[in-house]
Amino acid sequence: MLPNHYILHNLQLVKQLKILKMKWVRPYLIEVKRHLILTDAGQIFYEKSKEIVALYDYLPSEMERLNGLETGHINMGMSAVMNMKILINILGAFHQQYPNVTYNLIENGGKTIEQQIINDEVDIGVTTLPVDHHIFDYTTLDKEDLRLIVSREHRLAKYETVKLEDLAGEDFILFNKDFYLNDKIIENAKNVGFVPNTVAQISQWHVIEDLVTNELGISILPTSISEQLNGDVKLLRIEDAHVHWELGVVWKKDKQLSHATTKWIEFLKDRLG
Repeated sequence: MLPNHYILHNLQLVKQLKILKMKWVRPYLIEVKRHLILTDAGQIFYEKSKEIVALYDYLPSEMERLNGLETGHINMGMSAVMNMKILINILGAFHQQYPNVTYNLIENGGKTIEQQIINDEVDIGVTTLPVDHHIFDYTTLDKEDLRLIVSREHRLAKYETVKLEDLAGEDFILFNKDFYLNDKIIENAKNVGFVPNTVAQISQWHVIEDLVTNELGISILPTSISEQLNGDVKLLRIEDAHVHWELGVVWKKDKQLSHATTKWIEFLKDRLG
């Protein structure tokens, strides 16, 4: 037996379809083997209906523009491999100016963040640069060098700098495959003649720190994160010229962003100069 609300919903659907059929001669749906399929006219009607829904969803943002930025909400994807202080300081300063804007902050790897932006699950996100300029617009947030992280007991701990090629044969602890940092380390290692022997992949940098401290392997992290680690690990400079890390705030190209999100991006650009 079907639930009453299911029957009611379908009766209402049939009723609406009959109304459409009465108003317009062209059929919008045809039944093929007990499945409803859109006709050409139905496809056009569907696409135009989506545009109407999108305009309806955007109406609150237009009202914000008329009334000033009194309220608003920003959905933001944040990379787990970043200097949070920069972003938090900007969010704090923005909040002082616009206290009624609220936030949903979601932490993920860069690849997931980009897909969330494409799927309209978040408005903007912090991810690794460069990005596909056909899909995204962006502004640079931060750029820094990468550091080698080893335990105090490691054979390399007596040095201040190393070459990437010196790390061939070492066991690596890396972020998981959702993070572009993983790809960058592997790519740079291949360029000097070896593939890292990865013994663990993690999504949180403080777990990487614990594993390095307990001599499970070595790792490579951005300088800003490396400097937050405890004294049980040693940080080394990597001499290779291209071992650096660049992050940006990214949003979908040509998407109509909410007034709050647009204002935040403008605020970010002004703060970063």
